[in-house]
Amino acid sequence: MLISEIEELESKYNQGKEFPQAFREFLFLAGENNNFAFDDLGEGLDELQNIAKEDMDFAGQKLDRPFFAFSVLDSMYSVILLDETEEDPKVYLLMPFLAKGGSEPLLKVPTGGFKENYTFTELVNESIHRVKKQHFFLK
Repeated sequence: MLISEIEELESKYNQGKEFPQAFREFLFLAGENNNFAFDDLGEGLDELQNIAKEDMDFAGQKLDRPFFAFSVLDSMYSVILLDETEEDPKVYLLMPFLAKGGSEPLLKVPTGGFKENYTFTELVNESIHRVKKQHFFLK
């Protein structure tokens, strides 16, 4: 992704402030077509923000913190919170429909098959590890 495209996203979704360094570097190196299952819709990160906000509205949910979604699976969004100051931000799950039903909070740290409190870099590294492991077993 070009720096100008990243800056456009920052302007639109982060009040012109730069994204955290680890996320910004990822966008520059991997872009929107990154093969790590981020931006699963294939419609681009900009459109993913619109879909996440539409799901939040449809589910009657509101998050009072700025976020940026980078992946979605079954209306559960992997997000970073833009008001956190770490250069390698924590990753959260945003789950508007599960929160509406009361079975889960709106925002939580991923658990289960994931290590708790993944940073964005750790998530990328884990994704690379899984792709390499799958590729090894397919040979």
